[in-house]
Amino acid sequence: MLNRLGISEQEEAVYVELLRRHRVTASDMAEALDLPVTTVTAAVARLAALGLATRDNSGLYVVVPPDVGLGTLIAQRQAALQQVQGRLAELVEVYRTGAASPAGEIEALTTPEQLATWLDNMERGAKREVLAFFRPPYVLDVNLDDSTNALPTYRYVYERAALDDPRAPAEIGRFLKSGYEIRIAAELPSKMIIVDREAVLLPMLPDQTSVHPGFLLARGQSLVHLLVALFERVWQAATPLRLTATSVTEGVPAWDDIDVALLTYLLSGMPDKTVASRLGTSERTVQRRIRRLMKLAGTDSRMQLAWYAARSGMIPS
Repeated sequence: MLNRLGISEQEEAVYVELLRRHRVTASDMAEALDLPVTTVTAAVARLAALGLATRDNSGLYVVVPPDVGLGTLIAQRQAALQQVQGRLAELVEVYRTGAASPAGEIEALTTPEQLATWLDNMERGAKREVLAFFRPPYVLDVNLDDSTNALPTYRYVYERAALDDPRAPAEIGRFLKSGYEIRIAAELPSKMIIVDREAVLLPMLPDQTSVHPGFLLARGQSLVHLLVALFERVWQAATPLRLTATSVTEGVPAWDDIDVALLTYLLSGMPDKTVASRLGTSERTVQRRIRRLMKLAGTDSRMQLAWYAARSGMIPS
């Protein structure tokens, strides 16, 4: 699942075909994948930009060995995240040691009353967007459904472990129905809430289990810019999540919400056993539903089924 590296399912399909052939034209790949040549050309151009493919003088696309191409890409992503995480650690150290920081850039919120006031102001004052990382254990009860401001956009990333909380599916479903964009990441560096790219709230400790020792409110332009960049990098690599079907286009099989939830959980990387637990059914029933969906969609594998669902609008690509 290369989407965690910012590679879409369609781009991954082209990449896999390129790995099989080593050297190939865009038209040959388009024929093999039953995709428009323009789509394949755009996908392979994206792969080339990521260092996963090149083009020779004859016009053939040539794959870069995966241990080199993907290995370099993974190393770059890890290095970027480590740099930002290192900066987070520095901020915590500044607070712990009492070192002076620029006036107004970092504020410590150490009481429930301070946090409640800030969250209330956030709900009422957000004008453009709210970005957030959610990971267990939960400390803050953030409920933005009753916001009365001018319809900001909401983008949330949940750590996959958050789905172990029985409240998570209902919470995510409620957010999705309200128009929020939700994605799942394998792991998040910290909890975090960003409002209008002007203020960021994050815990003093990455795995904080209570309000204490407190939260940091960052407003400095350089700090906020850095944390927004971290969010965007994680967002790009995270898996879009959709628990209910809002529309069905002509020719799409009649799938119910359970089928959509099942596919969504599988696309987030869950094994069949965990999916069965989330849906309150057996692993055998999950596998039987997947076989039925493959038959309805006319596909031969789970990957093909996922592509079909994404292209048909049932699951975000």
